[in-house]
Amino acid sequence: MIDLKGKKKINYRRLGFIVFGMIMLAVIIWQIAVNRTETQTAVKITVNDSFMADGWFFRNEVVVQGTTGDTVKHIVQVGDKVQKSAALAVVYSSTQALENSQKISVLDDQIALLNSAAQMITSGSDSVKIESMITTKISELSLAMQQSTVSGMQSSVTELRNLCLRRGIGSIDKDVLLGQAQALESERNYLQQQIGGGSITIASPAAGYFSEVVDGFETQLTIDSLETMTASELENLDPNKISSTSSNNLGKIVQDFRWYFAMSVSQEDIENLSVGDSLLLGFAQVSSDISVNVEDIRKEKNNGKALLIISGMEITPEILSMRYQSVEVIKKIYTGIKVPKSAVRIKTDSNGNATQGVYILPDSLSRFKAIEVLYETSDYYVVKQGTTVENTGLVVGDSIIVKGRDLEDLKVIK
Repeated sequence: MIDLKGKKKINYRRLGFIVFGMIMLAVIIWQIAVNRTETQTAVKITVNDSFMADGWFFRNEVVVQGTTGDTVKHIVQVGDKVQKSAALAVVYSSTQALENSQKISVLDDQIALLNSAAQMITSGSDSVKIESMITTKISELSLAMQQSTVSGMQSSVTELRNLCLRRGIGSIDKDVLLGQAQALESERNYLQQQIGGGSITIASPAAGYFSEVVDGFETQLTIDSLETMTASELENLDPNKISSTSSNNLGKIVQDFRWYFAMSVSQEDIENLSVGDSLLLGFAQVSSDISVNVEDIRKEKNNGKALLIISGMEITPEILSMRYQSVEVIKKIYTGIKVPKSAVRIKTDSNGNATQGVYILPDSLSRFKAIEVLYETSDYYVVKQGTTVENTGLVVGDSIIVKGRDLEDLKVIK
């Protein structure tokens, strides 16, 4: 319709139908969105009930009197167990003397191999039996490596090396082997004469474990000092004062099998802990968590802090090198099915008994499954895993309904 002035006239009735249609469409879309059922596949997770803390190692340690440098030959490695007065290192008068000593070590190994080979030469060696022994020894070493069993491994390696040598010397003359060994012995004796008596052996001042790291807290953070330590006193220790004086000292001996680790923590973090409880410590430098025990808990009245003291017996080169360290204190580990809190429903039976659980959607029918909560986080639960055979509880792969309205057991879900 056009008015007298030539302008188009608005059709209000038509406009009203359009607006009404748009409103109805929006309502339909909203209802679809609200009533839409969403699911999430049930997965198995492992969660640590833990907290982070900073702490200090307390040990009985003795600094080894001696220096390290270009003319020092180390006999033991970090983490090696040593006896009192055992040789830790040899200080030579010159770098040439050190090089001669290293050559002597290689010659000693070669001489031992040749003499061993000469003793193994027999007229009727059973090659099949030797092959079987080699295979068995390789299997033993492989199992020991998988189980991280270091004890006895060196002797097993020596036995394997001798067996391999025995397999390959079938036609070699015994006198030839002994002659080669004598020639090497002459070379070794000459090098030993060149070294002379210009060397000093550094002995261990105590029995224990050797560490190269000397940090300056060896006489301060002893086990005796831990007897009266408080959380406030521990917080006053300054990590910036930790020094590395390894270049001026050969190292130290950690005397005890058991070490102690003290932390100033919030009382809320340890409210369920007691002396004697077992925990796990997770250090960034150590590949696996370490089993420890709670030795003492000393709470302070005014500041909500507590001194948590734990002890452990696992000795590794990494642990021996630590003094001040951040750590994850693992109180318990929970493994189960992850359930979003939005999926949890309460089902009430005819007797008024309420059961907590979730609805799953295995097909077109919703089904209710009761859950047993093991651990709670801010937005999800870890619940006990059920069994597929007995059809109890949630299992991996279930489609958990995380969004839906008017859910009921055995209700058709479109």
